[in-house]
Amino acid sequence: MKHPLLLSAPVRLGGLLALALMGLSACDSGPSVGPVWFPLRAGDVMRYAVTYSGEVAHEPEVWTLRTQGPVTFDGEKLMKRHHSMGVAYLFKVDEQGVRRVAQQTDLDREPQADAPQRWVLKAPYQVGTEWATPTVPFVLQRKNEYPRELKHSHSALMTWRIESISETVKTAQGQTFSPCMKVVGEGHLNLYTDPVNGFSDVPLISREWYCQNVGLVKFEREERVPSGFIMGGMVSAEVLP
Repeated sequence: MKHPLLLSAPVRLGGLLALALMGLSACDSGPSVGPVWFPLRAGDVMRYAVTYSGEVAHEPEVWTLRTQGPVTFDGEKLMKRHHSMGVAYLFKVDEQGVRRVAQQTDLDREPQADAPQRWVLKAPYQVGTEWATPTVPFVLQRKNEYPRELKHSHSALMTWRIESISETVKTAQGQTFSPCMKVVGEGHLNLYTDPVNGFSDVPLISREWYCQNVGLVKFEREERVPSGFIMGGMVSAEVLP
């Protein structure tokens, strides 16, 4: 959520996509702190199969998220979710929704507050609810310049909208989840793509599916760009059994 991540990932895309994946949870743990679409239960462990497509090629990965808490930060009781790529996020839940308020890499002694705080899901949880969060490119890379990843130099404001609360999601592993809430985010980067096209508005599109009593079960981030100086593609993740 959904990156951030992120926003300031410690290892490649791990941090960036953790923002989106922070909604996952397992069953048979303690009481949930979050809403039914985004349960936060201490002790939950979830794994995700992550795949890449397009010009930017990466080997498939498996990410693991572990929920801890409550923990105290800045005088408040918050829930903490640790990503296997080496970063943890702290979340605040209230009647307004769920937001990320701080992050902590494995090298940090203390969490670092987010400025501004970043919405994960905003109430009311119904079709048409909208919010905005800052984001960076997850996939876009320069072909011949360094640093290659544009996340180090570019950012955009992404507008999110709840599109449905009655989706059914079937994963490649044969799992079926329902009902699920579909959330779509869209932002744009104005990039110099090549001498012919000049500057182009490159869309950044995220799609997330949150299922009741489970959390985020599927995530897609699409960053397509005309052929030229920049490479694009897509990254997606699905929860594993």
